[in-house]
Amino acid sequence: MKKAIITLFFIVLIPAAVFAHPHMFIDMKLKPVIRDGCFEGVYIHWVFDMVFTGNVLMDNGIGWKEELNDEDIVIIRDTSFINLVNYNYFTFFNIDGKISPAETFTDFSAFMTENRLGYEFFLPVNSPEPVKLRDDGMIRVAVYDESFFCDIAYMEEDPIEMDSDNSTAVSWELSENKDAPIFYDNSTQLVSREGAVYTGQTFPTELILENAGR
Repeated sequence: MKKAIITLFFIVLIPAAVFAHPHMFIDMKLKPVIRDGCFEGVYIHWVFDMVFTGNVLMDNGIGWKEELNDEDIVIIRDTSFINLVNYNYFTFFNIDGKISPAETFTDFSAFMTENRLGYEFFLPVNSPEPVKLRDDGMIRVAVYDESFFCDIAYMEEDPIEMDSDNSTAVSWELSENKDAPIFYDNSTQLVSREGAVYTGQTFPTELILENAGR
């Protein structure tokens, strides 16, 4: 039987009040998938800080390397990644005002980039009917940790890469949801994201998708 894997993702099981400020930093890109004018889901691309990278590699008995092999990826998926189902992969779909958390994933891969661990995986949207792309901004995706244990921020360069066929012209924007504030204690902040100011309150950023017409 494999030993228990104790990484920062598992420490999230402790009540959020204990962790009142970020302890993990994730840089993110999203790739929404649009087929036949319908939103099917989104690819998540995460790159973790070096502390979490070291924890995952050490806990799984993987040496620090430039490239992960297939066996490494399976081990990371089945230990350090799989627990995220309990937190809905920090991803929430808002379709016509109805919010539904992500429930399942496909196409998982792990990789190394500049000595940092990354994950990439696909989250299908939760909807019994096709989600038709419209021009009213009612398709939204938010990726955030409600406890703010993980500080998830979009990469500055190319944060959104669209995967769309030629049937639909798609426009997008990133916008903070001011109706969903996250409060946290910033008085004992020992580590921080470079350039970030931790005020004690933050807001999740939503990706808003629209049919741009032709």
